[in-house]
Amino acid sequence: MSAGVASTWRLFRYHHADGTAKDWAYRRLADGDLEICWGRTGQVRQQRQYAARDGTLVLRRAAEKQGKGYVALGEAELKEGALVLIHPSAPATGPIPAAAAPRSSRTASRLVPGALDLSQIAAGEDDFWF
Repeated sequence: MSAGVASTWRLFRYHHADGTAKDWAYRRLADGDLEICWGRTGQVRQQRQYAARDGTLVLRRAAEKQGKGYVALGEAELKEGALVLIHPSAPATGPIPAAAAPRSSRTASRLVPGALDLSQIAAGEDDFWF
């Protein structure tokens, strides 16, 4: 854990289908370094510090988290292992950013070796499978 002037964390949360959630957050320290923390919601137990020169790595990781389904909640403080939201983000009003947009099966087939593209089965049949 970092000493010095505390800054707020930029909080991201992932909700599992079973109702549990996990948090990932980052903040910039007074000396320019960045710090991340992560863990189950309410039980953030892990932290790691990165040199200022690695700032783009941390920001890229934040974008990757959103691409995986994490939601940016806003600014938070870390208190006794829990990230407490103090300034919520404004809800998105524009189009979904590319990193957060769901992947089509066509995209998935390029990302997963051996995956089948099923998007053209019964094309034009609304709700055929559901």
